Amino acid sequence: MSDKQVVKGNPKEQELGNITVSKEVVATIAALETIKTKGVVGIASGYRSKSTNVLSRKDLVKGVEVWMKTGEAAITIPIITDYEVGIFKVAEEVQHRVKDAVCSMTGLEVLKVNVNVQGVKFKEETKKPRKEKKEKEEKQKETEK
Repeated sequence: MSDKQVVKGNPKEQELGNITVSKEVVATIAALETIKTKGVVGIASGYRSKSTNVLSRKDLVKGVEVWMKTGEAAITIPIITDYEVGIFKVAEEVQHRVKDAVCSMTGLEVLKVNVNVQGVKFKEETKKPRKEKKEKEEKQKETEK
């Protein structure tokens, strides 16, 4: 399959010609909609590598996989979610947002949006209490001297 696919119609139906959209464009739309979703920490580097590394903003597209046929697309997105938010609700919201965005921006019919939750990020302990504790201990030592 090529990287670009005809979005709608065939040349006989199109007076002005064909409209093609690349897989990278679809992946970019999907990635941007995904990271906008509340509860998504980031996009993982891909389900094949079984890695839970969060991709940087410039590399988000690398984690998203897109399969295309004429006028149709299927998308797989590996995400990392926040523990505080319900995983199922986050994944479902990603599916709806990605499907709506890709359909409206490209005219493609989105057959599937597969969301693979690759990891969950837990609320990290803040380092401030430890620093504050050290500062208090240092102040106590200074006052004792």
